[in-house]
Amino acid sequence: MLLNKKEQNEYKKSQHNVCIDINMSGSESSNVDRFNGTLLFVDYAIPMYDKYSGSRTIFMYIELLVKNGMTVKFLPADFKRIEPYSSEINELGIETLDGNEFSENWEDWFQAYGKEIDYVFFNKPEPTLKFFKAVKNYTNAAIIYHCCDLHYLRLRREAEIEGDEKVQAEADRFEKLENYIFECSDVILTYSSVEESMIRESFPYKKVYTVPLFFYETVTARKVEFKQTHGLLLVGGCAHTPNKDAINWFCAEILPLVKQQIPDVVLNVVSSNPPKDIQALQSKNVRILDGVSDEKLKSLYEKVRLVVIPLRFGAGVKGKLIEALFHGVPIVSTSIGTEGIKGIEQFVTSQDQPADFVAELVSLYNTENKWKDLAQKGTAFVAEHLTLKKTIEQMSHVLETAREEQVKRIDETMPPRLITFYLPQYHPIPENDEWWGMGFTEWRNVAKAKPLFPDHYQPHLPTDLGFYDLRAEESRIAQAELAREYGVHGFCFYHYWFNGKHLLERPAEDMLASGKPDFPFCLCWANENWTRRWDGEDQHILIEQKYSEEDDRDHIRDLFRFFSDERYIRVDGKPMFLVYRTENVPDPAKTAEIWREEARKAGIGELYLIRIESIGKCDPAEINFDAALEFAPDWWNKGPRLKTYSKRGPESDEELEEFDEVYANNYIHTYDKLMKTMLAKSTPDYKWFQCVTPSWDNTARIKEGAHVFLNSNPEKYKNWLERTIEATEKRLAGDEKIVFINAWNEWAEGNHLEPDQKYGRGYLEATRSALQLTDSVGDKEETVAEKFANESEVITQLPAKLDPAMKQKLYHLNKKIAEKEL
Repeated sequence: MLLNKKEQNEYKKSQHNVCIDINMSGSESSNVDRFNGTLLFVDYAIPMYDKYSGSRTIFMYIELLVKNGMTVKFLPADFKRIEPYSSEINELGIETLDGNEFSENWEDWFQAYGKEIDYVFFNKPEPTLKFFKAVKNYTNAAIIYHCCDLHYLRLRREAEIEGDEKVQAEADRFEKLENYIFECSDVILTYSSVEESMIRESFPYKKVYTVPLFFYETVTARKVEFKQTHGLLLVGGCAHTPNKDAINWFCAEILPLVKQQIPDVVLNVVSSNPPKDIQALQSKNVRILDGVSDEKLKSLYEKVRLVVIPLRFGAGVKGKLIEALFHGVPIVSTSIGTEGIKGIEQFVTSQDQPADFVAELVSLYNTENKWKDLAQKGTAFVAEHLTLKKTIEQMSHVLETAREEQVKRIDETMPPRLITFYLPQYHPIPENDEWWGMGFTEWRNVAKAKPLFPDHYQPHLPTDLGFYDLRAEESRIAQAELAREYGVHGFCFYHYWFNGKHLLERPAEDMLASGKPDFPFCLCWANENWTRRWDGEDQHILIEQKYSEEDDRDHIRDLFRFFSDERYIRVDGKPMFLVYRTENVPDPAKTAEIWREEARKAGIGELYLIRIESIGKCDPAEINFDAALEFAPDWWNKGPRLKTYSKRGPESDEELEEFDEVYANNYIHTYDKLMKTMLAKSTPDYKWFQCVTPSWDNTARIKEGAHVFLNSNPEKYKNWLERTIEATEKRLAGDEKIVFINAWNEWAEGNHLEPDQKYGRGYLEATRSALQLTDSVGDKEETVAEKFANESEVITQLPAKLDPAMKQKLYHLNKKIAEKEL
C-alpha cells in the first residue's frame, strides 16, 4: 500500500507502547495496558494442539494474544474447519477465516477488510507466500514471520545423511524462499538461538528474536520417586521425516545395546498415525502408541525414567525436549535434539555416536543421584526461562518493534516526495498595478509571447486549468487535485517578505485561513530585491531587501502560523523552510541561529533550513543550514551555448540574420545538454537535494538576455526525473528522500507541469510514470508467491511487481539479490 505522509505520521503516533505487569498465574493486573490492534494469524491449518507440538505452540501464542487484549483472526491456508479445534478457537473470541465461500473469495476479503489489520503473523514458508501479495496490496500491516525452524537447514542435513540429491535441491529451493521472506518481513521469530545467529549473519539489519517454543503459567518440581519410574519415552510424529528416522535408528542401533544391560527396558513410542513399518517395530521392548491424549501423555511422563531424542537431522527447538524438562524427566539426546537452547548443556549431555548414546543412557538410567539432579535442573530451567509472564513481556516488545520496523519499511518503500516550486503571481495586487499597469498578472507576459525563430515553442498557453485567478479557491483546489493525481507530494510557495511587507501573499494566506486545499506545502523566501528584471532593467529597484536582527525575528515569528499547520511539509518533524539566496544575507549563520532560537522558544521546535544553490555553493553546515538544493537550470552546468541559428532551410538571408541575432542576444542551449551536464555533476559531501525542470524559456518575460533550452519534451523530462529519483533513493532515506521540480506554474519562464496546448498533460503523465517505474523494475508480471504456488520452481531472482509501494524498494533489493547470486 502506498501511504501518504499524513498516514505515515499517524502510524508513527500509533506505535504500541505496551506496559506489562502480570503475575505468574497469568492473570492481568487491573492497571495493565493490554495489547492493541488486530492481528491476522496465518498457518497451514487450524492448530490441532493435542496432535502436533507445532500446533500446540500456535495455540499457546494465539491464546496469549487474545487474553492480553489483541483482536485475532486466524486464516488456515487450507480454509478447512476441523472440529472440535475450530470451534474451540472461536470460543476464545477468534474469528476463523475458513469454509468454501471464503476459499473462493479470500482476496476480496483482503481488499474489503485489509486496512483493519495492524499485524500479520505468518507461520512457515508456504502459507506466507500464498497470502503475501494480498497482505502487501491491501494492508499496511506490520509483518511478523515465525519460521518455526529453518526448513532448508533441516532438509540439507537430511540430504547429507541420506545422500539424496533431490532433497538437496529441495533444501536449496527453500533457502531462497525463506531468505526472500526474511528480507520482506519486519520482525523474524525463531525458537532456536542457533538459527537466530544464522539469520542475523545473513540479515544483520533485521530484527530477529528467539522466542519460547512452549511456556507455562506455573512450574512445579516432579514428585515421583526414582524407583517408581521405568522405561523410556520417545515422542515424535512420523509425518515429520526426522522423527521417523529417529525411531528407526534408535530401534536398530541403540535399543539392542541397551537391552544387553537393561533387559526389561521398554521403549514407549508416541506417534500419531504411525506407518506400517513403524507399527511393525512393536515387541515386548517396544510399544507403539497412537492416539495418545494429553492426559495419557502426562501420565507417561510421570511413569517413565528417561526421555530419548535420537534425532540425526532436523532443525529448530524440539517440543519433546521442552515437555520433558517441564515434567522433570531427564533426557538423553543427540546434538540435533538439543540444538538451539542456550544453557541446555548444563543438564542434558548430547551424544551422537551409538556407543556413547548407550553409555549415557545406561548410566543415567541406573544412577539415582544423577537422575534427581538433572530432573531438578531441567524443571528449574523451565521455571526461570519459559514462563507465561516472560513470554508476554517479550511478545509486547516484538509487537512494538514490528510496528516501528513497519514504519521504517513504509518510509523505505515510499518513493521520494516530489515537491514543485509554486508561483503565487496569478492575481492582481496594487504594487503590480502601479509598476506594470492595472490588472497585471503573469498571464499578461505569457499571452503576448511570440516565437522568435522556427520551431521556437511560444507562447505557452494553458488548457485544463485555464488562465486562472488564484484569488478563487476553486482554482487552488483544482491545482492541488491535479498535482496529487499525478504524484506530486506538495507545493513550495515562493514567499515575498520585505521588512514586514508581504507581496503576492494572498494564495498562501487564503489557503491557511480556509484549510483548503488539503495539500502539503512549504515556503521558500525569495529574498531578492524586487526590480524591473522582468523587462530587463535589473538595476531599477522597486522594493529593496534590508536585513537586521530585528527583522530576522519578526520574519520567522510571522511564519510560525504556517509552520504550525498540519499540512506544512516537515523533515523528521521539523518544518522545512527554503532561502533562495543565502548569499544576499549579510550573516546567514547568525540569521539561522536567530530563527532556530525563536522557533524553540515558540514551541515550534527545530527547523529544517535549506539553501538554494542559485548562484554559489557552500556546505550548508557552515552557515547553520541543514541542506542545500541545486537549482534547475543550474546556470553553471547548462551545457554549451548555441551562438547562431543552425537549422538552415528555405529562410531568406534577412530572416537568417534575424534568427542569428536572437541567438546572439540570448542564451540558447539544448535541454539534452542541460540534463546531461546536471546529471554528470559530482555529489557534494554535504546533504544535497536534486532538482529537475520540465523545460525553460523565459523569452515571455525578457526581451534580451533570456535563457532558452531547446527541444525539451515529456519523454526527456521523464528520463531526467527517473534518474534523479533513482539517485535520490540511493543517497537519502526517510523524510529526506525528496526531489524538487522547478516548477509547477512558472508559465512566463516556459517552466510548468500544468497542462498546456502543445503537450496537454504530458509532463504530468511523465511525472507519475517516472515516480512509479524507475528503471526496469516493473517489467515482470509474476510475484514470488504466484510463481511458487503455481509452478513450485526454484526462485532464482526476486520478481519485481508486488504492489506500487514496493517498486522502489524492490529495485534495489533485486540488485542486492543478484549480487549475492541467490
